[in-house]
Amino acid sequence: SNIRDFLNDFIQKTDAENIYLIAHSMGNRALTKAIISLDERNPSLKKKIKEIILAAPDIDAEVFKKDIAPQLIATGKPVTLYSSSDDIALKASKIIHGYARAGDSGDGLVLFPGIETIDATNVATGLIGHSYIADNSSILSDIFYIIRNHQRANERFGLKRIDQSNGSYWEFKK
Repeated sequence: SNIRDFLNDFIQKTDAENIYLIAHSMGNRALTKAIISLDERNPSLKKKIKEIILAAPDIDAEVFKKDIAPQLIATGKPVTLYSSSDDIALKASKIIHGYARAGDSGDGLVLFPGIETIDATNVATGLIGHSYIADNSSILSDIFYIIRNHQRANERFGLKRIDQSNGSYWEFKK
């Protein structure tokens, strides 16, 4: 894929030691596929990748849990997934595709061991709620602390852990 080839080329040629990969919406499909393929073709390239951040992923939730999440976890890199139940674009995608999206929260919230799922419903902004990742200072601050301080969800300010029978996730405090 073009994204895999770009990442391969960039990672080989850059002097950067810390690379954080962030995708939004349908971009998550291409990025996750590229990361998995990149890792399979040249595992040494993954050393520079420090985190994978998936924002409002428009991916079938079951396909994500069954096929994508295990392979992302196998890379050994931390994965953070931001979701929201107020994302109208993902609600429309669910209707069109007929399946819950990985970026949905609420009853369909994706919980997978090794992935830190953050429910951003409490802070979502905007008319359709799909650009919450870039429109809200709380979420931008959260990403800042992932990148700058390498903090996991339990160390970042403003998040509250929610435990359920099928796993745990984090939500922004109200």
